[in-house]
Amino acid sequence: MNSNNWFFIYHDISEEGWSTPKGFALALENEGINLFKFRFSNPKNFSLPENEFFIENNIKIVVSFYAGKCLTLERELIRLKNDLGLFIICELGDEPQTLINNSTRASISDISLSPDHQSSLYWKNQKYNCIWFTHWADTIIYKHNSNCKKNIFIGTSMGWRKHNILLKILFGKSYINKKCNPLENAQLYQQSNIVFQYARWNEITRRLFEAAACKCCILTNRLPEHTHLETIFAHNVSAIYYDNLFSLIYQLIRLILKPNLHKTIAKNAYEIVINHHTQISRAKELIRLVNLKNNI
Repeated sequence: MNSNNWFFIYHDISEEGWSTPKGFALALENEGINLFKFRFSNPKNFSLPENEFFIENNIKIVVSFYAGKCLTLERELIRLKNDLGLFIICELGDEPQTLINNSTRASISDISLSPDHQSSLYWKNQKYNCIWFTHWADTIIYKHNSNCKKNIFIGTSMGWRKHNILLKILFGKSYINKKCNPLENAQLYQQSNIVFQYARWNEITRRLFEAAACKCCILTNRLPEHTHLETIFAHNVSAIYYDNLFSLIYQLIRLILKPNLHKTIAKNAYEIVINHHTQISRAKELIRLVNLKNNI
């Protein structure tokens, strides 16, 4: 299977703006993959091109990006698999939260990609070829801007989750929490010294990588060992973890009393992400996996 013609399916509710699949698609194209992109906005009402389209364009590989249950997508992927024997790759979205929705896509995929290590093991135990493909920062927009003054002590875009009120009381205007689109989110991180996160599902979140790419110090709740988060960002080296309310207060006191601490941790996290966890590194990894699977 030596065709560089890939068919890329992704869900996007708007024609304009940035999205994770769009950034990943561009990275694949920059690596020499000829992508035929197919965007759908209504998960309940769309259909992929007829079989002839794939034959005429010598398309052998299909990549799908969708988070959640989508019967229409599953039906179309099964058609392409059964009729044409195409090589199917499915990115499984926001696992572990969406794991219950992914059994069909995991089962029909030649390669499935999970951002959650435990979920990838679950699918492997079902005899499916699932790879731990954790989150990344899209450096098209999430990037350090040396001309942007970091005038926010703690910034976050997590919404009204645990510890939000405490941080607002303690830091007032020096703490900014706002829901925003990706471009606004990137600007918020570029202005923040520390990015606060609370993962309510004990999941690795994309925000950690995006914050690090903007040279922010990561302050987040400690996740279970099975997530393997600390194999990426080590405590007190490239991130700061808290265990409970009192632990959070202690870490905040440390950050206040040691003004250079957050800069050192931010620098270390930035280098880790830029070198290993961008859309570019993930695109290269997927191409490597495809070539390995097909002995190219």
